[in-house]
Amino acid sequence: MNTFFTNRKELKINDIKFLEGKLKNIKNVESLRDFHFQTYSDSKHINKDMFELLLKIFSGSSINILETGSAAHGTKSSVLFASYVKIFGGKFDTVDTNPEIKSYYSFLESNNIRFHTEDSINYINNLEDDIINGLDLIYLDSFDLDIDNPDPSQEHGLNEFLLLDKKLKKGAILSIDDTPISYKLFGNSKINKFDFIPGKGRLVLNYLDKNPNQYEILYHNYSVVLKKL
Repeated sequence: MNTFFTNRKELKINDIKFLEGKLKNIKNVESLRDFHFQTYSDSKHINKDMFELLLKIFSGSSINILETGSAAHGTKSSVLFASYVKIFGGKFDTVDTNPEIKSYYSFLESNNIRFHTEDSINYINNLEDDIINGLDLIYLDSFDLDIDNPDPSQEHGLNEFLLLDKKLKKGAILSIDDTPISYKLFGNSKINKFDFIPGKGRLVLNYLDKNPNQYEILYHNYSVVLKKL
C-alpha cells in the first residue's frame, strides 16, 4: 500500500478543518495560488506557472472542471481544483483507477466535487454530450509517462482527447501534463533515444499539426495548455 495514504489517513479531520478555515479567507485566485503552493505543493514546482495561467484565465468565475488522473502527489492538482470550486463555484470531477485516492480525499467531496474510481477512457466515453460541452477546463494527467516506453501513455492521452474534442465548446481550455517542449526538462541524466520528444500529449500535438486551426497553444513548457477555437 502506498505509504503516502497510510501515513496521512489520521490527519483527515485536521485537514478538513485546516482547509475550510483557510479557504474562507481566500478572495482571489492569487491568494489561492499562494496558499496552495505554499501548503500542499512546492513553490518551485515545474508546473506552477501552468496552474497560475489556468487560474488567471478563469479569474474566480464559476467553472466546470474535469481531471483525469487524480493528483495525490506533485502539484496536488485535485486539491487545487476542489479548493477553486469550493471558493468560486462550479463543478469538479476527477477520475483515477486507484481507489485509495478517492478514499483519502473523501473529505473534499460534496454535491459538486466528486472523485471517481474508473479508467478515464471508460469514464469519458460514458459522459453525456451536454456534460462534455459544459466543461470549461479539462486537465489530462492519467497514465504515467515512461520516457523509455512512451507509446502507452501517449496513445491513452490521444484517446482521451479524441473522445472529448468534437464535443467541447469554443473557448474550452484543455491542459495536458508531462508534455515537455524540450527533452532537457526530463533532466540531464536522461538520453533521448527517439526522434521526437515523448509526452502524454505528444500524439495530441501531432494530431493538431495535421488538423490546424482547431486549438490555440496558450502555453507550452513541461505541460501544454490548449484553447478550443
